[in-house]
Amino acid sequence: MISWKAPLAGAAALLLAAGLTSPAAAATRGDFRPVSLPFFWPNNYLYDVDAASPDSVWISGLQGEVVIPTGPFTSKTIPGNPVVRRWKNGGWVEYDLQNLPEHASITDVDAVAPEDVWIGGTRLGDGTTGARGPYLGHFTGSRFEEVALPAASKTLTVDASADGVWVTVDSGVYRRTGGTWTHVTTLPNVYLRQFTIRADDDIWVLSTPGQYDRTLEAYHWDGQSWTQVPVDQPPEGINGITDMVAVSPTEAWAVGTSYHTSPASPVLVRWDGTAWSSIAPPPGLNALTRIVKGEDGTLWALGHNLDEPAKPGLIRYSGGTWERVATTAVPNRSNIYATALAVVPGTGALWTLGSVNIGGPALLTDG
Repeated sequence: MISWKAPLAGAAALLLAAGLTSPAAAATRGDFRPVSLPFFWPNNYLYDVDAASPDSVWISGLQGEVVIPTGPFTSKTIPGNPVVRRWKNGGWVEYDLQNLPEHASITDVDAVAPEDVWIGGTRLGDGTTGARGPYLGHFTGSRFEEVALPAASKTLTVDASADGVWVTVDSGVYRRTGGTWTHVTTLPNVYLRQFTIRADDDIWVLSTPGQYDRTLEAYHWDGQSWTQVPVDQPPEGINGITDMVAVSPTEAWAVGTSYHTSPASPVLVRWDGTAWSSIAPPPGLNALTRIVKGEDGTLWALGHNLDEPAKPGLIRYSGGTWERVATTAVPNRSNIYATALAVVPGTGALWTLGSVNIGGPALLTDG
């Protein structure tokens, strides 16, 4: 059985904040400042951020969701409208989304190059009727054009980078080559927690035997077959893997959160070419939500600060060691749960977003 990870939601309004200044030096990474968001109808959520250049930073999400009470303990949700915006020349630009209906959500944006951007989302119908199902779009420089999926599917995950463009649907993994889809593999029949694709012959799946099982399993696709590899189980087991990145055939990382401790605790596991092992992250965090690799090879992981909750939790892998990166608190807020992270090519600037305790979502950058 395969379970698809639901997107992490933000909060329900907008954050108006100061604009940006000149790019920060690498030594000042984490000196975050809020970015003014365009007007979004409540309820609104931002799910993802990615960047191809300083003038091609993209956010995606949903706006205008309405919840109508229908009884003392029941309600009806009218889905909102899709959100995709580009930060360009110091402001936000909106583009047409071909064939995407009014009720839809964009949960993933992958910026391969400034004018080469892929989005993945879901048609939501109107809450009771209407077309539903996955949506895949590709930016052509003036609008997003819908791209037909390789097979009928109820689910969709997009992995687009300089290494290639892949989608994962119900029938497996496909690669985009010359305008056509090529089937790479089916996924193993497991309860999927998270997966990552680096190449046609380097795909990782982290899973558990069942939905409520805490035993972590790892499977690797080498281009020919799936192989289950050893796992040194994280403390207290696992049920909250949220993101993965494959660096090379002998190095991959995954992050998550264990809710079987009090308070919750971050999970950080590494593939070293032999086995997956648990690595102790720097203290002070109680969740890890995202891990990304910059163009210089630096790994960044994002999470929630337990000791300083108004500051995004940020750690960096440097010299073989994970280190805590000091961050700036969100102004006039006492808590931020950061869920998305991007590194801007060329400058190394970081963009992050998450929900805050009052208003939200919040979008921040240190560039």
